[in-house]
Amino acid sequence: MQIKVPKKLLPIFSSTKRFIVLYGGRDSSKSHSVARLLVLKSMQEKCLILCTRYIQKSIATSSYALIVKIIHEYGFEKEFDIIATEIRCLRTGSVFQFEGLYQNLDNIKSKEGVKYCWVEEARTISHDAWRILIPTLRMEGSQFFITFNPDMIDDPVYDMFITHERPDSLVIKINYDENPFLSKTSKKEIEYMRVNNPEDFKWIYDGNCRETTEARILHNISIHDFELDNARQMLYGGDWGFIDPCSLTQSYVNDKELYIYREFYETGLDPDMIKDRYSKIEWIKGRHVIADSSRPELIRMCNNMGMFTFAGAKKNVGNKQKEGEFKRTMALYFKQFRKIHIHQTNCPNCAREFPLWSWEVDKNEKILETVKDGDDHVVDSVIYAHENNAKVWYYNNFQRGTNAN
Repeated sequence: MQIKVPKKLLPIFSSTKRFIVLYGGRDSSKSHSVARLLVLKSMQEKCLILCTRYIQKSIATSSYALIVKIIHEYGFEKEFDIIATEIRCLRTGSVFQFEGLYQNLDNIKSKEGVKYCWVEEARTISHDAWRILIPTLRMEGSQFFITFNPDMIDDPVYDMFITHERPDSLVIKINYDENPFLSKTSKKEIEYMRVNNPEDFKWIYDGNCRETTEARILHNISIHDFELDNARQMLYGGDWGFIDPCSLTQSYVNDKELYIYREFYETGLDPDMIKDRYSKIEWIKGRHVIADSSRPELIRMCNNMGMFTFAGAKKNVGNKQKEGEFKRTMALYFKQFRKIHIHQTNCPNCAREFPLWSWEVDKNEKILETVKDGDDHVVDSVIYAHENNAKVWYYNNFQRGTNAN
């Protein structure tokens, strides 16, 4: 039986490295090659194969369809039981499972016995998700297969495996011109873009990172150290998490510019640990903090400490009838500042998250008016801190019928 994979990708079939990383432009056969490899492995040994990506709204948006396509392509239908939620190899008992990482990390963390994990569209995976996902594969000889098209040089997966290549990884960059199975139709489309839109070609098909992207929400950020202006009204915000971090921020506004001066950021905190950590943060003592209202029991706990007051964010800025409108409106509120100053020394996570905060982009690279979910926990705490100010701004600029600056 002949397996159709580009010659450049043949080393993935014999490598014992823990991380197999394939990246490059579109139409390079990265995903198809990994799907073929995993189908073969499932027929050679009994194993649990986890196929994941950051957001998986349904089984149809997973790599399920590609695995099924490969099974049919090689005539293996009798070897597999293909059901709505998973695929099982009848010969070995191997199982393919399909999971999204976003809002599902607790389930991923508790998985046992995963031998192979395919992380598809890995450029969207946050630092926090990687910190949970990588230790999940504990079995001796277990492997990650990571596939992605590069976007930004500071994307977590690019930083972890390309900029700082791990010694336990096999990293291969491959583009369309190294894929001998590319159709004539695809070749014509690629050549048209190469000639008529060379900048997009470099990113989409030549596998290079973009220096910037129109999907980024904020282009008014300045990261540097500055002195705290105690004459200003300080605003405090908080976001809860366990697998995700708990975060707190101190910020203020002066002359149409936003200053983010301090942050607290730590993962793995249970309620008792939150009480301990927060009791030691001098800059929130005696202050009023607006925090995520989804955890009222933690708000009550903090108020019972008698050291500060917490209140839940109302999340009522913007058109209440539209899903995602609160974050979209808060994004517009942040955009209207002449400058957003982030204290470089005090706020390293804020300095990382704010420049990466982005709008959703559909499969045709159209930018949507929906804020992308992801690594934005400190951003959320600043959002809650400024909720009341944003409500006034929204009323003055939209509900009165005037345009925002």
